[in-house]
Amino acid sequence: MIMTRKQVLAALLLTVVGVLGSTPLQGQVADVHGSTPLQTEGVHGGMPLRVVGYGLYDYHYATDGVGGGVLLLDWRVAPVFTLGVGAEYVSSNRISARLSGEAALLTTQKRQRLTLENSYLWRHYPSIDRQEFTSALQLGWRARHADLHLGLCNRYSAALIQRADGGAGTVFEPMNVMFAVEGWWNNQALSQQWNVGLRWSNYNDFVIERVANWFLSAKGFYTLKDGTALTAEVGVHPVGSLNLTASYDGWFMHLGAIRRF
Repeated sequence: MIMTRKQVLAALLLTVVGVLGSTPLQGQVADVHGSTPLQTEGVHGGMPLRVVGYGLYDYHYATDGVGGGVLLLDWRVAPVFTLGVGAEYVSSNRISARLSGEAALLTTQKRQRLTLENSYLWRHYPSIDRQEFTSALQLGWRARHADLHLGLCNRYSAALIQRADGGAGTVFEPMNVMFAVEGWWNNQALSQQWNVGLRWSNYNDFVIERVANWFLSAKGFYTLKDGTALTAEVGVHPVGSLNLTASYDGWFMHLGAIRRF
């Protein structure tokens, strides 16, 4: 039996709802982890609310340089569940919003963690009068020196104003694979004042590319005495459009801070 796209998406959403509502699973995670909340390592834990803000700059041959800003809020509403919201503005006339939920499926005694994340991304391009909707579901594994993520997403793009002839110029992309591989110098399971790492992926907070259009970056953080962490990420990416990659590379930079409340 071949499932349609709508049936696949419905099955994914039902899986998320079932996981989040599974009382025995939540109890198992709490027993392994004890009474300590999840994400208590370094800048990832402590207080239940985390605020992330950073400025961004992206340069390549087609758009020259564009800048913008990002604001993200993560709220740990339960020991095994975190709710996230975010917004982005880019000077190339792009406005984005994001909603996500992350459930901890398993936490080991060594603080290795298996997670399931369901996220939704909306992007608006006023200059061309179009908007995009992307839904994603992915598994994550956090070890002492590595983060691994693998998932699927669907993207729907349409004009804000429908054409008089009934054609909306809509695009529904086939299922796309999402991946991210991170390696960190210091042990993530321990509280660290600083850490540096490398990341290879085809997505970031507000951009999900096809597999061929990847990002390769170096990133890190340094925690000040008041608990605020300064963050930075610098990387390169192939320049392409509509799943076609040109023989040019662009580069990007993120500079910001993380604060917990």
